[in-house]
Order: sequence, then structure tokens, then C-alpha cells
Amino acid sequence: MSTKRIDYIDYLKGLSIIWVVWFHTIHPWFVDFSFRMPLFFLASGIFFKIVDIKVYIQKKTNQLLVPFVFFTLIYYLYLIGQNYIAYGTLAGFDFSCIWGVFEPHSGNESFMVDPPLWFICALFCQQIMTWLLVKSLRKKWLVAIAAIVFSAIGVIYVAPYPTYFMFGRSLPYLVYYVFGHLFGKDLIKMLESNTKAAYAPGISATLVYALSIILKETTGINQVLLTYFETFGLIIILIYFFKAIYKFPIAYPFWFYGRNSYIVLGLHEIFQTVFLIVFIHTLGEINIWIGMVQTSLSLLILWPTIKALNKYVPMLVGKAELVNLSSIKDRIMAF
Repeated sequence: MSTKRIDYIDYLKGLSIIWVVWFHTIHPWFVDFSFRMPLFFLASGIFFKIVDIKVYIQKKTNQLLVPFVFFTLIYYLYLIGQNYIAYGTLAGFDFSCIWGVFEPHSGNESFMVDPPLWFICALFCQQIMTWLLVKSLRKKWLVAIAAIVFSAIGVIYVAPYPTYFMFGRSLPYLVYYVFGHLFGKDLIKMLESNTKAAYAPGISATLVYALSIILKETTGINQVLLTYFETFGLIIILIYFFKAIYKFPIAYPFWFYGRNSYIVLGLHEIFQTVFLIVFIHTLGEINIWIGMVQTSLSLLILWPTIKALNKYVPMLVGKAELVNLSSIKDRIMAF
């Protein structure tokens, strides 16, 4: 795939991750529309590749596990510091909270230490499931049907109950990740074809999106099912939108935060909480407008923070290789 194609898909991830930051403040009602997670997972699925298990383990260790541990430790130290500043002692601090990542969580529960990291955990679960489905079923239509079935099972039976490593919370979104992997590149090729057929998915998505909204408001059809259609329609519309505007400089922040989405996930809540404390102490209360300021300031501080992390410790934020299985094996053999 060309750089241009990768760019405007990363813009989608940027939109979803900025939406996540905004969602974690006091926000307008429309921010509650939960397209941010499906959008993030579908865009991520487009870039997922089925590779040898050894290559997969090494790649995901560097891209997901290492940043997960790094951001968890940073947030843990932040919690310790915040507790000490607030109370002048650590006597009441639960130092064992860091081990909460190994405890089961249900519904929309998240980690006590760096809650947004559930995204990374869920992403890992989805990649494992996608890898297993593709390897075992092989045919696209079988994989697609299996993803639909497993997501439905996740919504109805699994998500409400405690599971480890956010498996239950990730399962309802599996269909987005799998469909992104199976059909995302085909959709992009169609968009790039510059033929009349390039507009067909966009027109169809617009009709599906509009029809889903109408049916949700006027009928008793299953709301969860309609929400899936509505969200898929909106995501495809957004792909067309960012393809049209990605060359404009004003859209660059979407690309930047999309390319660095894991760092935003791992650190944004620290900055948001600090600003929240400052605003409460100075203003006495916060509202939607303060929430927008809080979001903007958090993103503003994240910008140089991201650049610094990418420059000085890229191996800790998934931008360079820290773990090399071949090197480890050679050292073991030499020993």
C-alpha cells in the first residue's frame, strides 16, 4: 500500500483517539456516540498482517506489551506522587493496585492503573482471535461470519461477566477489527481506482447510516444490531471524508495523533487529571467549555511529549525494537 493510503487511514485513528481524550472530560452529548472504539479497531485491523507465530510474538511484544508495561509504570508512579501531594503520606496508598491488570474485569470496567490501557489489551485480544480465525478458517466469508457470531456472543453472553485481560470487553468489537483486516484494503483500492465504482461504497454507507438512524427512531428492531450497521456506515463515510481532506495542513494533527495513538492512550489521562485538579481548585467547578479547554491543553502538551519519547526512548513506546527473540535465543545457546 502507498504512503498516501496509510496516511488517511491513520487520520481515522487520530480522530478516534482525539475523541477518546475528549470523552474523558465533561463533554457535549454527541461525544457519547460510541464510534470512537469501533473506528480505532477497524482502522487498526486494516494494517494487521498474518505472519509466522515467532515473528508475530516478537512484533507484538515490541509494539503492544512493552508500551503497556511502560505506561502502566509511569501511571503507577504518578498515582503514588498524586497521593503523596494530596495527603502528605503514602500510608493509605494501595501499592498492590498495579497488579490489577491480572484481575478479571466485566462490562465497561477498566484497569485501576491507567484505565485507557484497556484499549491496548483489547487490541491484543482481537489480534490473537483474528490470527486464529484466519489461520483456521482461511476463507474470507467464513472468517467474517465467525467474527459476527463471536461479537454477538460477546455482546449477549460474555461482556457482562468478568474476564481476564479485557477479553470480554474486546469481543463485541471483534467484528470491526476482522472486517478492517478482511475488507479494508479492498475498500481503499476501490477508493483509489478513480472510477465510478469508487463512489459505490460511500453511497451505500450513507444510505445504510441514514436508514439505521431512521429505523432506530421509528421501529422496534434490535437496537444493538442497528448500531452496528450505523457505525459501519459512519466509518466508511469518514474514510471518504479523510481521503478528501488529508492533504490540507489543518488535518495534520489527526495524522500525528493517529500515528502515535498508543502514547496518547497511555499518557493523556495523567495530563487531564492534573488540569482537572487545577480547574477545580481555581474555578470551583468545571463544565463543557472547561472540558474542551482541558482536552485541548492535554493534546497540546502531548505533542512535544510524543516527539521526545519517539526521539529518546522509541523502544519503550513501540517505535523501535527492544525485544529480539533471535538475539535472546543466540545468547541462551552461547551460555
